[in-house]
Amino acid sequence: MVKIAEMPDIGAEGLTFQPQRVDYTAPETSGAIGGVQAGWPRWRLTMNLTNLTFEAADRWNAFYRSRRGAMRMFLGYDLSRPFPAAHGGGFGNMLTVDGQPFFGSAGSWSQSIDDEGNALLTLEDVPSGLRLVYGDYVGFKWDSADADAGDHDRRFLVSVVAGGQADAAGSITISVEPSVHDVVPVDAIAHLDSAMCLMKLMDDTRMGRRIISHVESGGIISAVQVTLP
Repeated sequence: MVKIAEMPDIGAEGLTFQPQRVDYTAPETSGAIGGVQAGWPRWRLTMNLTNLTFEAADRWNAFYRSRRGAMRMFLGYDLSRPFPAAHGGGFGNMLTVDGQPFFGSAGSWSQSIDDEGNALLTLEDVPSGLRLVYGDYVGFKWDSADADAGDHDRRFLVSVVAGGQADAAGSITISVEPSVHDVVPVDAIAHLDSAMCLMKLMDDTRMGRRIISHVESGGIISAVQVTLP
C-alpha cells in the first residue's frame, strides 16, 4: 500500500490553521439567537510560500504535483506547534509513571461530554507533570481495514482549549475542540508528537513565480481535512 505523503516543513510563512465550521444561526421568538451545527468541523490550512530557496521550492513543487490536485491525500498539521508548548523541544528523557521512555503516545484514552456539551479528553499512562495548554494538539492514528499493521493511514486531530497537568498516576484530562469523531476507534493511538490529520489540496492552491537564479515567491497552500474510518 502506498504511504500517505507528509507535507513539507520548510519555507512556509503566514500560516492559518483553524477549524472550518458549517453552522447556522437560529433566531428564536424570544429574541435569543441559537446555533445549529450542520456538519462536523474540518481543519482548514492556508500557508504562504515566500522567498523559497531552490531546494525548498523544489520540495514544495514535487509535493504539489504528486498530490494531483484533490485526488491524493497528505498528512497536514500546524507547522508552528509540532509538540506541546511546554515541551517544545520534544519529550527528551521523560518517563511514564511505570518508568518506560515516553515518545509522545498515551497508553490509553477516553472521552466524555460534560453538562455544557464540552468534550473532555482523558489521556492515561503519560509522564507525571506533563503539561498541555491552549493551542496544543492531540492526534489519533490507526490502521484502515486495508492497511498493513502499523501504517497508520487514518488520522484525526483535536486542539486543546482548556489544558491541565498530568497527576502522579500519569492521567490528564483536557477540554478539546472539536470532539473526537465517532470514526476514531477506541484502540486508536492518541499522541502528542507531530499530531496530524488527513488533508486534500483545495482549488485555490498555487505555486509561486520562480525568479531565475534567485528564489520563488507567491505560492499558496490551501487544504482541508478529510475524515475517513
